[in-house]
Amino acid sequence: MGNACTCFESGHWDSHREITQPYVPAKTQLYHDMTQPLPHYFVSSGHNSYLTGNQLTSASGTATIVKCLQDACRVIELDVYNGPSCKHGGTLTAPVAFRACIEAIRDNAFTASPYPVIITMENHADTENQGKMADILKETLGAALFVPDPNDPMSAYKSPEDLKGKIICRTSIKKNAHEEFKKLIYICNSKFSTYADMLKKDKVASSSFAESVLPKVEELGQDDEDEEKETARERAKIEKQAAKSRKRMLAVDEEPDDAVAAGTMTNGSMQELYAYTTKHMMRVYPAGWRVDSGNYNPMAAWVRGASLAALNWQVWDKPLWINSGRFMDNGHCGYVLKPKWMLEPKSELPGRLGSKLRVRVHSAHMYQGRNFCVFRDDLFVRLEIVGMPVDRELAHTNTVMNSGRLVVDKDFDFVVRFPEMAVLLVQLMDEDAGGASTNHADADVLGYYALPLSTLAEGDFCLTMHSPTTGRPMIKHRHGAWVKVSFKWLSHGDTAAEGANPMYAGPAAGAK
Repeated sequence: MGNACTCFESGHWDSHREITQPYVPAKTQLYHDMTQPLPHYFVSSGHNSYLTGNQLTSASGTATIVKCLQDACRVIELDVYNGPSCKHGGTLTAPVAFRACIEAIRDNAFTASPYPVIITMENHADTENQGKMADILKETLGAALFVPDPNDPMSAYKSPEDLKGKIICRTSIKKNAHEEFKKLIYICNSKFSTYADMLKKDKVASSSFAESVLPKVEELGQDDEDEEKETARERAKIEKQAAKSRKRMLAVDEEPDDAVAAGTMTNGSMQELYAYTTKHMMRVYPAGWRVDSGNYNPMAAWVRGASLAALNWQVWDKPLWINSGRFMDNGHCGYVLKPKWMLEPKSELPGRLGSKLRVRVHSAHMYQGRNFCVFRDDLFVRLEIVGMPVDRELAHTNTVMNSGRLVVDKDFDFVVRFPEMAVLLVQLMDEDAGGASTNHADADVLGYYALPLSTLAEGDFCLTMHSPTTGRPMIKHRHGAWVKVSFKWLSHGDTAAEGANPMYAGPAAGAK
């Protein structure tokens, strides 16, 4: 942030005034095969969806549930206690009636997508209240509630197409389970010690991993360790901020009934991991120390084949930017088919030469307001590829000091080996003290634009930035906040293991 005494800027400065086209993906419609079993998809997922703020003291309600569903989130999580009501146990969060949550799901389930909504329940209710929960589910949801066939051998899950327009239940079946409640559970949770143990099961099941105990696999390499270091730094920062509430903070670090505890899981190869996640549902949830309702990078879950990367939608942070970019794909229906190499795992990941993507940044603008005697921004643009560890890359433009007008006109080349997994983040930044000497470590994000490379459109575009705290387009003024770019694939890489071209602007591997 600069210290100029005025923010008034006038006159023409942008040499690319002809670039006004908003970005539209190469494919905007639903185009993936929706007839495969549920575990074959990445599913946009929520965590503690009944909370409206932090994990310790915020009110419970239905606002986050509505927000999630209206943005095509397909998984709503409820912690259910006697009442029945939903609350975060062991904290000062206020409860909300279970019925109110189910009514909110009913009213908003299919406003953004026709594909199934999963209610995942952490069930802390006694037998009597489980009976009440069953009655509420049946009375409120009616024909939309999916009731499993008791004669279904459950050797494989149904597909999103089979379950279109349905709301399905996921939870653990406890010893005190009410018979009517048990009849409604389609996705049953379980724990296991090794992938081999789970793969021996005749019936499909579901388990959860905390972000901090995700299976370690050698194939993910050094970059995966860098992700852990970044998370450790984030945890240290949050714990320092919450030092006065440490006892209360640790009290909420509870594991779901289906959670695989740290140290109990035998880490294996990517092949074993993908064999498990192709048949069974794997869910990853935020660590209990994230009392501010912050999130982990969902790509850490997706690269391991997890279908459900559960995120707190009570806030809007970088992991949710990535999530929004990932699920822009496939018609924004909340379901994205996994790549073929993940569904049919070989002994190792496909060997790919990669494809070269050129991003040219032309110019950028951040409206500085109308008032005098205010600080002005020191603008630069950050380009970030988030995807498989081998594809993670970061680049920065030059910085313009004390101005909302940035001229760049520079090309940035990225080699991308797995575009079907990658999300490109274009971020408009405000430099802070230290500047490039600190590798922009203290820079603030003014706005962002997230898009999946699986449906990348080539050409020149004016990207309207989205607010980093709300996700809404930033249109404060007719010039708003924008970055003008061009996208172009320069080379066509190949996939040695598959004999296919990974560079495309069409369907992901395995799609129709």
